[in-house]
Amino acid sequence: MEEKHDIVAPVFKAKGKPVSKAKISSQPVVKRKAGNIQLTIFKGTNPSLAAEIVKAVVRYAH
Repeated sequence: MEEKHDIVAPVFKAKGKPVSKAKISSQPVVKRKAGNIQLTIFKGTNPSLAAEIVKAVVRYAH
């Protein structure tokens, strides 16, 4: 008995033009100055991570 394998060629279709999306602009939420260092925290930042970074920077800025 002979095995028969059918080869199926993939069909690729071009996508239409993407729908225009609103441009993402970073919006500063908090600006903090410690000594000669200025920190800017942007909208969408993980609050707990931002708090830890601010603590570390302020601690080592002195």
